[in-house]
Amino acid sequence: DEYNKAKFAKYNDDFEIEFESAYTKGFASYFNDVAEYSDGFIAVGGAQYNDQQVSDNATDGLIVLYDKNGKPKDTKSVQIAGDTTFSKVLLVDDGFIVIGQSILQNMVVGTDPDGGALMIKYDFDLNEVWRVNYGGSKSAIYNDAVIDGDYIYAVGKDATRYGLIAKYTLDGEKVYTKTYEYTDTVGFSSIVKVGDDFFVAGSKTINVDADDEDKVTEGLIVKYNEDGEVLDEVTFARNNAARFNKIVSDGNDLVVVGHTYKKDEEKSTDTYNYLDYRGIIVKYNTDLEKLGNNKENGSGIDYFSDVIVTSDGYLVGGASSSKELGSNNKDYRTYFLKYNKDLERDFYK
Repeated sequence: DEYNKAKFAKYNDDFEIEFESAYTKGFASYFNDVAEYSDGFIAVGGAQYNDQQVSDNATDGLIVLYDKNGKPKDTKSVQIAGDTTFSKVLLVDDGFIVIGQSILQNMVVGTDPDGGALMIKYDFDLNEVWRVNYGGSKSAIYNDAVIDGDYIYAVGKDATRYGLIAKYTLDGEKVYTKTYEYTDTVGFSSIVKVGDDFFVAGSKTINVDADDEDKVTEGLIVKYNEDGEVLDEVTFARNNAARFNKIVSDGNDLVVVGHTYKKDEEKSTDTYNYLDYRGIIVKYNTDLEKLGNNKENGSGIDYFSDVIVTSDGYLVGGASSSKELGSNNKDYRTYFLKYNKDLERDFYK
């Protein structure tokens, strides 16, 4: 049908599909994250089940349990404030924790005391153990999280252009929430711990007083201690606006992927800005000194969303319309890009 369906696939080391499974219930659906556990896999995201959700562009939070062969075993849909999504799943000994948001739908006026950035623990039978929420019920979200010892550190945004970092116990008790001024409208998108410190990636708005269509952002890494105190930060730009989408550690180095973007004057109109995206990969040390970077310069749009550290480099996931990466300069295709440790691209699949 005309709706995109959430799909879960497993690849081997030769990038051959071992299995794939689509979530076919309802209308449109998507997965944002997947984790492997003893009995299989847990995938989380969102799904639409009725015409009103399609009209409102709203979803229920979606959890699907798969066995080790990619066969769906059980599902759970969650709705709280009207528009709910899950962005990340974290495993714990006796279950798993999902984070995301539940906000009011676009045209709904008011607030919801249970809405905003969301964190829920489930057991492996999909029974809710505890739930916490924080922030504005029109925009707050947790985009990523890590577990360190007895604590969960989550990042996202509280309100428009306010980045958010929060610390909870494994029982869902809030230790602190702190905001950062000013990110872009996504907020903080990724977090990793190296040594005693936490490194958070996103984007920083450098001209906050400008009109929305004229705001400029730069890729951002903020270094925090365990108490949520800012120790340092660094921004990245290359003659264009930029943002970082994912940060990972490679030993004592940090690797981030994201994109630069600029307005395409020829394709833009009086009511719509057409943005030209270019995927970037950048490496830093933990003192936030840049060690290297590379940018894709295809003839279409290139977008980097994720990166995995391998023994000999970095595997980047994203989407592209560039013919140089196997598309036709019009339609998007997903891909894997392999970079070596010096950030030189070896191949794409």
